[in-house]
Amino acid sequence: MQRLKKQIEWIATGISLLIFLAAPAAMADSSALSSSKASKGGLKKRAIPLETDFTLSAGYRVDDLDWNIAGNINGNSPNVLSELTWDDVESYQVKLQGNIVWPNIIALRGYANYGWIFDGDNQDSDYLGNNRTLEFSRSNNSTDDDNVWDASIAIGYPFRFGQTVLGTLTPLLGYSYHEQNLNITDGDQTIPNLGPFPGLDSSYDTEWYGPWIGFDLRFKALEITTFAHRFETYFTYEYHWADYYAEANWNLRDDFAHPKSFEHDADGTGWKIGAGFNLWLHRNWALNFNYDYQDWSTDGGTDKVFFSDGRTEVTRLNEVNWTSYALSLGVSLRF
Repeated sequence: MQRLKKQIEWIATGISLLIFLAAPAAMADSSALSSSKASKGGLKKRAIPLETDFTLSAGYRVDDLDWNIAGNINGNSPNVLSELTWDDVESYQVKLQGNIVWPNIIALRGYANYGWIFDGDNQDSDYLGNNRTLEFSRSNNSTDDDNVWDASIAIGYPFRFGQTVLGTLTPLLGYSYHEQNLNITDGDQTIPNLGPFPGLDSSYDTEWYGPWIGFDLRFKALEITTFAHRFETYFTYEYHWADYYAEANWNLRDDFAHPKSFEHDADGTGWKIGAGFNLWLHRNWALNFNYDYQDWSTDGGTDKVFFSDGRTEVTRLNEVNWTSYALSLGVSLRF
């Protein structure tokens, strides 16, 4: 419930920001329209050329990831045997995105971002009883290396409306790919309370990939005649279908194979929102502020373990959950 409340708060904040920034421009637009109908008629006939812009930004990102497995393929004995969580995985991120829009004809959109992880917490718990009872082992560890990255491309049809302030609503169809490459170091056994232990250097590398549908909504001034017209605001929404795959290397488990100790397979879904604005300092250059939030989860899947003697064993992967948000500041170039 608390998690849902936070998501609603972030969504409401993004929409409120969009409305707040768009309102002055819309008011200026309304004033200009009422003052000159002749000008309005002229704008209707004005041809709008192909628009291309690129944005390079950098910022701060936080990811949370968790998964758990059952004792057997049927999902019991117990229903949660082992659970791992990564909390507050912090990264420095760079992002490059581009848009090509031919109003009322076609729009292409794509982005790629890469984050360097510098801090995070990991917990590994094992249970003997159902519903996370009879916990017999827990370690609390660190995640302070490796990386996260995402890439996406989409195509859509841009509906252009408005006069001096132009709105563009673009339904989109796209495909995306996402990775979280997470390590586990600085082991500390807390149940039983044995304290720090050396040599921990395990890894868990994920992939989420598949198609998505969504929309992009933008407002911008056709000409900059007031300060409010320097703001271009946008809001995006995406709904994703994903194949999920992960590989792990549990380096301290001598009974497991290396470098692939086990793998996870599942189907999942996710959604993503983005909101922000460009502040145009010149007809071709702008400062950019952007906020992204995404929430993903899987259905039940499989956990396949590879043993050092060549045996394999399959149990139920109950679920995987991943959330992420990022704040970034950058520059936009339009030509």
